[in-house]
Amino acid sequence: MNPFRPPITAIRWGTVAVGMALAGANLSGIEPRVFLAGLVLAGYAGWRTFRPLSLERDAPQGAIAVEAAVHVAVVAATGFWASPFVLSLVTAVLVVGFVHSFAASLRVSLLSAVAVAAPHHLTSSSPSLSEVTLSAQWTTTLVLVAVVAGYARRFSIEVAARHMRDVDRLDRLAQANALLHSLHDVAQALPSSLDLDEALDSVLASLRAFYDLTTVAVLLPDETGSGWTVARQQGSRLPVHLDLESLPDAVGRTIGLARRARRVDLDAGTGLAARSRSGLYAPLCARGEMIAIVAVEHEEPCRFSAREVQVLDGFVEGAALAIDNARRFRQLRRSSADDERSRIAGELHDRVGQSLACMAFEIDLLVRHRSDDELRPGLEGLRGDLRAVIGEIRDTLSDLRADVTEDRGLVETTEAFLDRVSQRSGRKALFHYGDNRRLPILHERAMWHILYETVSQALRRGDCTVEVWWACDGSDADLEITTDVEGFDLDGEAPPDQAWIEGLRGQAADIGATVEVETPVDGINRLRCSLRTGA
Repeated sequence: MNPFRPPITAIRWGTVAVGMALAGANLSGIEPRVFLAGLVLAGYAGWRTFRPLSLERDAPQGAIAVEAAVHVAVVAATGFWASPFVLSLVTAVLVVGFVHSFAASLRVSLLSAVAVAAPHHLTSSSPSLSEVTLSAQWTTTLVLVAVVAGYARRFSIEVAARHMRDVDRLDRLAQANALLHSLHDVAQALPSSLDLDEALDSVLASLRAFYDLTTVAVLLPDETGSGWTVARQQGSRLPVHLDLESLPDAVGRTIGLARRARRVDLDAGTGLAARSRSGLYAPLCARGEMIAIVAVEHEEPCRFSAREVQVLDGFVEGAALAIDNARRFRQLRRSSADDERSRIAGELHDRVGQSLACMAFEIDLLVRHRSDDELRPGLEGLRGDLRAVIGEIRDTLSDLRADVTEDRGLVETTEAFLDRVSQRSGRKALFHYGDNRRLPILHERAMWHILYETVSQALRRGDCTVEVWWACDGSDADLEITTDVEGFDLDGEAPPDQAWIEGLRGQAADIGATVEVETPVDGINRLRCSLRTGA
């Protein structure tokens, strides 16, 4: 039921009751026309109580016009502004204000006032100043009622919209809580691990147990959509990353196929290994998305039978779910790791930082009060070292606790971070950006983590110059980072100390972004992260 309906009904009957009371207060008795007019209003109020007006935006205009006309006619027939039922004009103004808007309510109030005042003054032989003043007073009253009704409707709509947003947010939080609880219960009872490396190792071990093979590999699509990653392989020497053109022919034909394994007779160079002559290939799909490809090969021609194809068909569904679950769980762990990092930074600041500061104060007291020439140089050196350690800890904690929030965007966070970098290293750390428009908080936080990790990895390799470019229009964004540090080449097969780039690709993929690392030119390394939402 519309929330305005009860107050309208109450006001309708209230104005009728006040009119009856004023008519009955006439000592000379109630005139027949006044009595009849009261019955008309009472009857109309009773009808509208059981058959109320529609208070929707598309309510019939005729019904609203009848509402105003009935009350104007009753007031005009019983003495115009002197009518005991003059307050009933308020009802029509309120109904229009609650149904439509302030402007519509204002029009009805003015038309009602004119419909009563005009015949009143035209029928009067000589309108007095008091009558004009009375018309002005009642017109002002109706206009004020229209204003109150219009703004009451506006505020009611805003409150209702805010309430719906809060209810929707609570519903989503409740659903998320139920899903997380279910995830915890399922994770405890799963027969397979939710760790991606363990899931891949399990898939590889199962394939080796099922088949007599010489070469086997599990390929995952690059999370940034720019190629494929050889997650596990045995019997071949493929690079870690492969673009679509570099995929072996037999593997490339598997992309886009239905969830069915296929048997292939191989020629030299068409499989994972040049010596392979027969192979089995199957896409691993989950939720309608291809999440991996498994490839099994042998050096002998026509090695695999139709039964082995059926075995692989039955195996891929469970393997696909295990890998997909591990990938999703890894995303949850990333979020948990960020929260844990902030918690640890807070504890270090509150406990270790304060303890070191107290030690520094005690050493200062010893230096000032000890005149022993042998101890004094050692205490002064210890004081200097301790102050340096405290400064490093403060800088590290500031970096750990720096994050994007609802009130602090990526631009402000990056400016503060690069200022600290410049002060610590004495090298340039520049930040270039245009309009300070913000992304959704999850997208902006992921971009900040990519920026922070890239700059931190560059600084760990030595003193260097860092420049950051940021462009964002509120939906799409581009992040570019350049540095002149050596040992930052990520082309080809990533060395062990460059494995962090895979984490950046994963974080970018979580928000639909891509990460590209260019070949160094003139000693300048360049990393680009682009987000295209299509909004």
